[in-house]
Amino acid sequence: MNQNSWVSDSDFIGIIDKRNYNVMWEKVTRTAIRGIIESDGKIALIHSSKYGDYKFPGGGMEAGESMEETLIREVSEETGLKVVPESIRYWGKVKEIKKDKEQNRIFEQISYYFHCDILPEKGKRNLNEYEEKYEYVLMWKTLEEAIENNTIANNTEYTPWVFRDTLVMDKLKEEKDLKIIAPS
Repeated sequence: MNQNSWVSDSDFIGIIDKRNYNVMWEKVTRTAIRGIIESDGKIALIHSSKYGDYKFPGGGMEAGESMEETLIREVSEETGLKVVPESIRYWGKVKEIKKDKEQNRIFEQISYYFHCDILPEKGKRNLNEYEEKYEYVLMWKTLEEAIENNTIANNTEYTPWVFRDTLVMDKLKEEKDLKIIAPS
């Protein structure tokens, strides 16, 4: 599958620009890949037991990895779920622009979201240090439950992704609601 055919510059679900940086600073860009996994009306989400938020499983693309490889690796590491490679379908992307936490530079992250199916068997999770610190667990929630929870638990100091992933959840819910109104 040619990953370049999945994406274009015009399909942003949203652009989140904090405008808390100097436009003259150096810019670094990170590419992240995130999975939208649905089963029985619920979505597979990563829940931080420490901060209470929900986010889509996924993370940063490593050097030499394709988008597919990143999605498969990240979903497996965070959830133990095994993605069916042939099921991967591009959905959209979100761009975030803000001041880098570490130094005076612009941090731009583009998160690509993909629908995918999973195999019935589960593997072992492999959380990194920060994921363990945030006490990440896999939970299956409806979009409505996750949106409501993230609206209440919106602690962007520790979980800056809440706004981004809640925006995506809202768009998915809107898409789902339109299908119910006008079935194909």
